[in-house]
Amino acid sequence: MPYQVLKNINQIIERDSKDTTYKFALLRATIEVIQQKTPHALMKGDRVSIPVGLLVLKWIEYYYPIIEARLPQKSGDNLDTNTLTFRSQFEKITDYYENKGGYDVFYKDFIKCNYPDELNENIYALSKSIRDTITKQPMRYIGRSISDNYYSIFKKEEGGKSLRKPEKLNVEFMIDRFGRFTIPLDYFSVFEYLGSFITGTHSILINWAKFTVKKGGRSLLIENVLPVILQSPLDERDTSLSAKIFHQYLTENGKMFCVWSGRTIQGDRNIDHVLPFSIWRNNELWNLLPTKGKVNGDKNDRIPGVKLLDKSKDRIIEYWKYIYKIEPEIFTRELSVSLISREQWDQKNWENIAHNALKEKSRYLIETRGFEEFKL
Repeated sequence: MPYQVLKNINQIIERDSKDTTYKFALLRATIEVIQQKTPHALMKGDRVSIPVGLLVLKWIEYYYPIIEARLPQKSGDNLDTNTLTFRSQFEKITDYYENKGGYDVFYKDFIKCNYPDELNENIYALSKSIRDTITKQPMRYIGRSISDNYYSIFKKEEGGKSLRKPEKLNVEFMIDRFGRFTIPLDYFSVFEYLGSFITGTHSILINWAKFTVKKGGRSLLIENVLPVILQSPLDERDTSLSAKIFHQYLTENGKMFCVWSGRTIQGDRNIDHVLPFSIWRNNELWNLLPTKGKVNGDKNDRIPGVKLLDKSKDRIIEYWKYIYKIEPEIFTRELSVSLISREQWDQKNWENIAHNALKEKSRYLIETRGFEEFKL
């Protein structure tokens, strides 16, 4: 099973556009359709062809409770104007079923093609809108972090049967008339064997929660157990001690330079998590260094690349040495736990050893995990 495909998938999840949830919905739907061993999947050389209608069915399943709960699903989503393409169409259906049994009743009606005739127009318009959204947006753009080409992984098949509006939309019509798409065979294989780990449905955390619920009997619910298992002692960024240290540095030295750009910091000092807190919940002193506010904003949750770390090496080591002078016990303990071992701690050369270790972490996060690199 190709390692490169797994790496690409991880990079897509981490680095492809996150303007909407469409990317996640497309990957999840594709994986579930494949793992349900659909009889409609056809091998075509080194690619596999699948009906788009099966994805539309999955999106209807996923987005109904989200639309019903009015959860934002797009950057700047105000739920009225700048929102999901199909939200307003979906709301007509969720509103209709609000006092008629909600999600479960709607889905049963839809699958059995037993919904009221008065919803015919709305359901057809919604399904067609979702189909067009899938094929024109996430299918087109997914994989842009690994390729400059549109439709680099998912490809909509051209031709096929014409779309004629039915008297009443049903799943068979969606499969037959909503067109098909293809994905490479190696991606199909990865989704088939490892897809449930990618979506998280068979992840260690989910299985841990399910086991706990099973042993707890009826007194426990998975939605209550999972947050406890996911709880972390570090839920917030804490730069207070670092801020005091670098305030003292500025007082003693009269000026301070941005660790990344090298430009003078003049009243716009930020404390940057070198390895972003969102990726690694780490508030240790070696990981907190001063930057200009704009540079920190530009960096955001990206990883400083090896070239940038080399370019910034002198500033990084200067700040590390100062932190060590002010807080030797804390700095030594944290560095020895997270970056270098006690055996590597050499009072004459610890700075270079630690800097090389930081570069290795950066290389791993960018090249293996697929996180986006920060460059200047």
